[in-house]
Amino acid sequence: MDKPLRVLVVDDDKSICRWLNAVLTAEGYECLATRSIEEAEPLLSEGPIDLALLDIYIGQANGLEFLEKLKALQPECQCVVMTAHASVETVARSVAGGALEYLSKPLLIDELLALLKKLTGPRQTPSPARKDSFAPESAIVGRSPKMLEVYRAVARVAPSTASVLITGASGSGKELVARAIHAHSTRADKPFTPINCGSFPETILESELFGHEKGAFTGADTTRSGLFEATNKGTIFLDEISETSLGFQVKLLRVLQEHKVRRVGSNTFLPIDVRIVAATNKDLSTLIRAGQFREDLYYRLTVVTIQLPSLEERADDIPLLVQHFLESFNQRNQRHVNISDDAVKLLASMSWPGNVRELENLFERLAIFAATDEISAEEVERERMRRSEATSAPDNSTASLPGKLEEIERQEILRALRESGGNKSLAARKLGIERKTLYEKARRLAIDLQSKQT
Repeated sequence: MDKPLRVLVVDDDKSICRWLNAVLTAEGYECLATRSIEEAEPLLSEGPIDLALLDIYIGQANGLEFLEKLKALQPECQCVVMTAHASVETVARSVAGGALEYLSKPLLIDELLALLKKLTGPRQTPSPARKDSFAPESAIVGRSPKMLEVYRAVARVAPSTASVLITGASGSGKELVARAIHAHSTRADKPFTPINCGSFPETILESELFGHEKGAFTGADTTRSGLFEATNKGTIFLDEISETSLGFQVKLLRVLQEHKVRRVGSNTFLPIDVRIVAATNKDLSTLIRAGQFREDLYYRLTVVTIQLPSLEERADDIPLLVQHFLESFNQRNQRHVNISDDAVKLLASMSWPGNVRELENLFERLAIFAATDEISAEEVERERMRRSEATSAPDNSTASLPGKLEEIERQEILRALRESGGNKSLAARKLGIERKTLYEKARRLAIDLQSKQT
């Protein structure tokens, strides 16, 4: 009969140690349950350990430091990190330190057993840990299961050179994920350059990215290098990649295939080393079928795809997001605003079609206009009612549905402009849209952005 696999558990929570010991023993493992690093360290020299389940925070000690020691002494040991405080930084550090998997607390028995079955199959030797230091914590906030999947994906793909496509609805945080990939890659000390592809006509976008020679077109008075050259050795983030033309997509495909760029008006190809991370809020496969997006470019960009959940899919993260926005607002404005528990519960019960960006905008408005230093549930309810009224169509049976919707949209834009004192950038942020989109909507809805009456 085969010798049972030895599993080391390190967690300062007595009940978790007891539970894991019972589950693992029942499944035929030899469990070594410890509640401190001091208790666990001697076991590392008492024979091989096949699997380790480590909490990140063990009393006052840091489980990631113990992970490094464990991997140094027992490099064949497969490690799983557990914590209730998941973040992209902790997951990335765990993976870089040698952890193969990550479990979020509270632990679920089915998830634990599935992971044990996966890890105790054919043995694999993990790659040596990278010694690079990590960047400061990112602005990605969330501990829901869907966000944990995002963190895992970032941790796995960041050290590689693979192109990444980030998908998700507007306002879900695609640029934050792109920045996290860059921050946890070997390119972290090199430039990160974001560009919104939907903000430029094709010719200007091409000039911005590839550069141009003097005299290449009207107004090209000097030779100018593009963003690909300026970002050499770094990461370029192409947001709204779905808004590019087929002609531009051909040129981008050549960059991905040949790692060279040619400035507009030049016959010379320049070598570049740039990682491309792209993002879209549209279904590219649908655009491919419609002939609006190149299939070969799609496969080049989607070596790895990360799907971001909507805020509705991660509603459990709303209290954490509110706390994050609160701290950020107070730091920026030298204020000491707080928020009541009932107000947070009400925010968590609301719908957020504009996702995290909409929540952040509404929270900022609440903080600015709070009657006291604490945002109350009554103030949140007033905002909820105002928002509901703004999105309710007028009771006019003779009006067509498109006409009603246009009038609602028009009134909401006018309200945002009034609240922003005519500042178009601030109004766009309040609405959760790009400034370019605000101009397009204003033109379509006959809104005079220069009028003092808006």
